[in-house]
Amino acid sequence: MECKGAHFIVEVSVDGVNGRRAVGIMNTRQALELPELPSLSYTHPDPAKAAAGVVISRQELAGYIASH
Repeated sequence: MECKGAHFIVEVSVDGVNGRRAVGIMNTRQALELPELPSLSYTHPDPAKAAAGVVISRQELAGYIASH
């Protein structure tokens, strides 16, 4: 049985010298399957927080999904 939280949509970005660049929009399961790179960041899965520009780490994303 798949976790319900795996269906949240996030934007994955890479942080570089020229600022953040979008990598893609995907569900949280796909985002967490990406390689662990310290330069990756994720929009918050909550649509209101994502719209406000809240960005979280991989660990925060995994914790959020585990609690939903």
